[in-house]
Amino acid sequence: MSPISIAIAGATGDLVSEIKFFTRDASSAASQELLNLGVKAIDTGISAESFKNVDVFVSVQGEGTSLEERNAYAKAAADAGVKVYIPTEFGIDYRNLPFEHPIWGLKRAHDTYARTVSGRKLKVVAICVGLFLDDTFPVGTVLGLDTQGKVYTAVLSSDTPVSFLSRDDIARSVARISVLAAADPASVPDHARISGSSISYRDLAQLVGRVRGEEIKVETMGEEEAKAAIKAGNFWVALRYTMGYGLTDFSKDNANEIINPGESLWKWKTVQEYVEETKGVAPEDKQLLRE
Repeated sequence: MSPISIAIAGATGDLVSEIKFFTRDASSAASQELLNLGVKAIDTGISAESFKNVDVFVSVQGEGTSLEERNAYAKAAADAGVKVYIPTEFGIDYRNLPFEHPIWGLKRAHDTYARTVSGRKLKVVAICVGLFLDDTFPVGTVLGLDTQGKVYTAVLSSDTPVSFLSRDDIARSVARISVLAAADPASVPDHARISGSSISYRDLAQLVGRVRGEEIKVETMGEEEAKAAIKAGNFWVALRYTMGYGLTDFSKDNANEIINPGESLWKWKTVQEYVEETKGVAPEDKQLLRE
């Protein structure tokens, strides 16, 4: 298997010969940190020339990135002959979303554009990981996980499994998919669902309660209340709605064995390990609570 070159947008083994990142300011602190690690900067703007000799393009751009900019990157990559594109997804599988939402609508529109702009010569792999395991308790209350208040509130169902993946496992999976897809695009599905481990709100409450030695009550927000909150613009309720609806349950239908067969390359970090580490609360250096 030949070494590959990877370019990353939003980044401010021997199988990877070179990593590059796009930046608007190569002198910024974030850019300098990457440069000091030996990563090469691309500060020439979005063009096919920027992707010269790149095999895999990975986008980890934020939600604020416009559809136009995302599409421009995809077109430039396609025009340059990039083999594989991994767009900034890393969340729910929105293909069967039961309601319209601007964030996932934008992702869907970009996904369609990226797959067609090259006449399907560019392999596009949308990676769905459910929830970021490391952010579960740092953003806890907006997810309905109030450990201090001893109550967890699901939306629609407290018994539907939710899949979680740690940031380290996401990084390993992206690297693995890049290598596999560059060698053989057909070896990786167009939508790669990954599940480090899965657990329902009810079982999570029992797990955290057992670790903490206390009882955590489980409540459920109904559909009518949830839809009213979504209509009012509450993103977190929208996300929790998709969880209760089953759009983050990748426990059975996933690409785990393609990416990490039999956990032979690494062990997936589990929810139980995370709960035992954190006791159900955010570490002091990871307070990410957003209202």
